[in-house]
Amino acid sequence: MNFRNRIFLLIALATLLRMLLAYSIGLGNDEVYYRMYAQSMQWNYFDHPPMVGWLIRLSTFNLQIDEVFFIRLGAIVCSAVATWLIYVCGKHLKDEQTGFLAALIYNFTIYGSIIAGTFILPDSPQMVCWLACLYSLLRFNKTDQINACNKRNLLYFGFFAGLGMLCKIHTAFLWFGLFGYLLFYARNWFKQPALYISGCITLLFFWPVIQWNIDHHFITYTFHSKRVDVASGGFSLLSFSRFMLGQLIYTSPILFPAFIKASYKAIQSKLDIQPAQTKLLLWCSLPLIILATLVSLFKEVLPHWTGPAYSGIILLTAVYFSQKYSHLTLQIPKVILGAATLLITIIFAGIGVINNYPGTLGEKNEGTLGKGDFTLDMYGWEQLRTQFSEISIADAKTTFKAAHIISNNWFPAAHLDYYVAMPLHLDLIALGPIDKIHQYEWLNTHRKPLKIGENAYSIVLSDQNSDPKITYGALFEQIYLSHTITISRNNKACRKAYVYRLIHFKGNPYSAEVIR
Repeated sequence: MNFRNRIFLLIALATLLRMLLAYSIGLGNDEVYYRMYAQSMQWNYFDHPPMVGWLIRLSTFNLQIDEVFFIRLGAIVCSAVATWLIYVCGKHLKDEQTGFLAALIYNFTIYGSIIAGTFILPDSPQMVCWLACLYSLLRFNKTDQINACNKRNLLYFGFFAGLGMLCKIHTAFLWFGLFGYLLFYARNWFKQPALYISGCITLLFFWPVIQWNIDHHFITYTFHSKRVDVASGGFSLLSFSRFMLGQLIYTSPILFPAFIKASYKAIQSKLDIQPAQTKLLLWCSLPLIILATLVSLFKEVLPHWTGPAYSGIILLTAVYFSQKYSHLTLQIPKVILGAATLLITIIFAGIGVINNYPGTLGEKNEGTLGKGDFTLDMYGWEQLRTQFSEISIADAKTTFKAAHIISNNWFPAAHLDYYVAMPLHLDLIALGPIDKIHQYEWLNTHRKPLKIGENAYSIVLSDQNSDPKITYGALFEQIYLSHTITISRNNKACRKAYVYRLIHFKGNPYSAEVIR
């Protein structure tokens, strides 16, 4: 079987595996929150540019098929496209074997196959754009000549970088990488109008996001700047350790040593590809990884932030493997097979644990049941809806009337919204400061308003236990616990949900938009 057929077989098998995973588990807290983006189309959202919301709107056929599988379908399709793109990048870089090895490595990393490949996150469409950018740059950098073909590829880069920045601002690091490379190795390109036209193309795509932030006092970047402001926090070995462990896990513990070795050989110019292309890939990879690592010494940094940067490292690793295992033209190196085995084990073990583990992996105490158990993000919401539905139907026959569920944080507001409020035709309103409720500051305005004097529910989960009497005490005349719902997994309690009645709303001090 030739490499072209093998890559199609890889895409088909990997897509089927991702479909199985997407169908088998519920939405995570980020995913269900991004699903809410799709309800109200904007040029930017509180946390991110708009592409992930647009992709969900597309994959659910304008929200007509609002099911978990279809919400994630866009990520699965993007992963298939990304696999093809990294294959053609490797093929262009060296040969078909290198391209195939790059595709294998990408698919056997947790980031490439699960985080960006199955879960619907801004990273999902970003990876398509990032790899399209790399392909354009590799073609642009194939020769050191300034000709029409290279100029055209530079313009393509500007186009795909603009699309990538509509996915996630991290794509700007590719422009940083390109400028760094040109500054040190190809300054003559700074005299070419094509470089600046390419930058204008990117800016043109990204301008609606800039304008939205101008209109909203740059709230997105004000929020995110606090997350990476090293001056506001002291040295933290714990956050650094967590970040490094996350890098190891997300890129695959089996493959990570090879990434380091390939990067070292690339820096030494000992890889069998053009030195200029090696340098360009390093410039498109290392700056984001190094910066995130430095920030992690002072602040918590999420490991997946550097995920796209590893695509350049993956290509260099594929070149390294194609050199080392050149005698295995029709075979797959054992280290890659080991990574594949680990990934498949993680996927099936994850499905089993999330859906069938007896009880909880977290705390067992009644008041904090389930705390620390990340698997509960993706389990038990249907049980909660079923039991809460019985409560709300019974309440509707009494003097207590309520058409709203109240939450004070974007998580678990988005889960309660998608799995409970929307199916029961209730409106979820988030009451709190914008740095807690995030996009709900705008979503609230599209919901039936909670008016003064009306009642509401609050559902508090045991693993995120808080006291509504403290949280909402100034907003309602009376608050009391009415029911306790037990959520079970494999016939053993894994979480509690406390249903509170909130009597006579007095007004929201955080947002005048809620009261209309």
